[in-house]
Amino acid sequence: MYSNPADCLYCTDSYDKLMIKIADLSVSRVFLFKEQTYRGRCLVAYKDHINDLNELSENDRNAFMADVCKVTAAMQKAFNPEKINYGAYSDKLCHLHFHLVPKYVDGPDYGGVFQMNPGKVYLSDSEYTEMIDLLKKSL
Repeated sequence: MYSNPADCLYCTDSYDKLMIKIADLSVSRVFLFKEQTYRGRCLVAYKDHINDLNELSENDRNAFMADVCKVTAAMQKAFNPEKINYGAYSDKLCHLHFHLVPKYVDGPDYGGVFQMNPGKVYLSDSEYTEMIDLLKKSL
């Protein structure tokens, strides 16, 4: 299934209810999820409306994966999770993006699959700002 860029939340910049934009990277954008059941959860979306990783040239694919690695390194430094889970789901929103979900030993769903939208933990504006500042220092 391919989606229309005119209906895409990344292409139309209509992600405000779900995420906060942190930065533009070499070929992508990085966001902090507003729902923070998994402390430090981020998302990296490719800059253009691409459906799948295999549609990128080798150079663009390598640059995108370098951006993903850059973000996970920043997350590791900022939040010190035990592990970061990667999710690349595009069943309903066909725009190349990776969910980057920190997991903590005593935290939710450790040793299992993360929930896409648990809807349990939301922060104050100042708490989001503090998290974003920590991430930006390491990007």
